[in-house]
Amino acid sequence: MDEQIKRVMVVEDSAEFQELVVLTVSLEPYIKIVYIADSGEEALEEFDRASPDLVLLDFRLPGINGLETARRMKQQRSDVKIALVTAYAEDVMERAAKDANIEEVIPKNSFSLTRVKQLLNLES
Repeated sequence: MDEQIKRVMVVEDSAEFQELVVLTVSLEPYIKIVYIADSGEEALEEFDRASPDLVLLDFRLPGINGLETARRMKQQRSDVKIALVTAYAEDVMERAAKDANIEEVIPKNSFSLTRVKQLLNLES
């Protein structure tokens, strides 16, 4: 297992789900939440400074949506991993996510620390 601390940015406009994601991810000692944003615009403003390894990105955000936010992030840093966390149908979102070079679509109802750890290669 690569024991280097992994940096995660959370982009979610629902305060309740944002709190759930942060609490869940914070259970892993090798993950550090580096920034929490409520909108795509805010996330993009802080993206370079936060320098995340993984962005957990809601699809439906105020202003620009998650897909456009992901496209812009990938233009800035093609190596960043992005997981679209959404309440929309997984199969529909996977087609759209592929076009934006998003690594994974995680349905909100099955969000788990295990999936985050797999994306960050922390699963042994």
